[in-house]
Amino acid sequence: PVFAFIDDGEQLQQLREYLNTVGKAKLDPKGLNSVFGTFFENLLDICSQLTVMGACPHPVEVDYILNSICSLMVLVPAERALEVVGAFCKAITPAHFKGLGWNSNAGHAVHVLSNLFRGFAAHPKIQETLYRSLVAMCSEARMIGELDCSTETLQKQFKQWGTSLEGQRDILRLVHVGLLEDQKADQAAKVMIMLLGTYTEKDAAQAREDAIECVRTAVVDPKSFSFDHLQRLCAVKALQKSDPLMYSALELFISGTLKDYRAFVKAHPEFVGQMLKVDEAVLLKKIRLLTLMTIAESNNVIHLDDLAKELDLPSNDQLEEFIIDAIQVNAISGKLNEITRTLVVSSFQHRQFGREQWQTLQVL
Repeated sequence: PVFAFIDDGEQLQQLREYLNTVGKAKLDPKGLNSVFGTFFENLLDICSQLTVMGACPHPVEVDYILNSICSLMVLVPAERALEVVGAFCKAITPAHFKGLGWNSNAGHAVHVLSNLFRGFAAHPKIQETLYRSLVAMCSEARMIGELDCSTETLQKQFKQWGTSLEGQRDILRLVHVGLLEDQKADQAAKVMIMLLGTYTEKDAAQAREDAIECVRTAVVDPKSFSFDHLQRLCAVKALQKSDPLMYSALELFISGTLKDYRAFVKAHPEFVGQMLKVDEAVLLKKIRLLTLMTIAESNNVIHLDDLAKELDLPSNDQLEEFIIDAIQVNAISGKLNEITRTLVVSSFQHRQFGREQWQTLQVL
């Protein structure tokens, strides 16, 4: 379909015919009657039926149709633009537009929403509405990396938009999910901490589900090794009463070892699968890394036979592979001495960031 160089009314009519014929929409073929048949009302009517484009087998046509509608949206008076943008965003959702990458239906939706977002730079409330849809569609298309989702940018945007506290929380949850879907666990953790930082002692109990998700994603993230900072968040502290088992799991990963982990799993055999929602092999590797870091805090020369016992690994190539992995993920740095069968640790990540670590930073 081509909609260039035609009258706005004719363009609306062609869109209506296309959506009815190709998309199986249920629009009045003649448009709204003379009483309600304004340009705005007809455009709003068409936007309400855009969900049918999600099933279109030709992504390029999705791009044509959505861009055609966007070319009409910019003609809507500013005082009514939010209404038509809202209808557009209500239709353009992951429930209807699927696929991965730019060339999918979801990807074309991201492209169009991005253009609209930039086009309405002078209208903060419209931008906020578009951003919600943009994050949701980027999450579906695994394209959240195309957005600047840094906490600094989010804070700046919330201020510009005058976003309510609940609105901020809703957007942060959407961004967190999108980052996790796109395997950006580090950035997702920062966003979740920002979300929990919006709660105080007065309303911390209301953040139970968010706090649980914060602990869960931090614990299962293979690149995270320090968790004590989470205990300073009011919402996480509240888990001591609202979900003591999840709080115990957090404490375990803050300072526990492999032996502590196995005792915990033995006492709560379904916790890892049902609450942490991760394969136990992932957590076993994680707690072994944390156990190695704990050992390294008090021993810069570790005998491999002793380490094998602490980690419950055979003292052979499997142990050496584990140590190499630990070095690659920056849990520790060091070298293996095959002659003395020792691991010589030159540095390691601290599991807890206390006064001693602050003093070290001040010296540096």
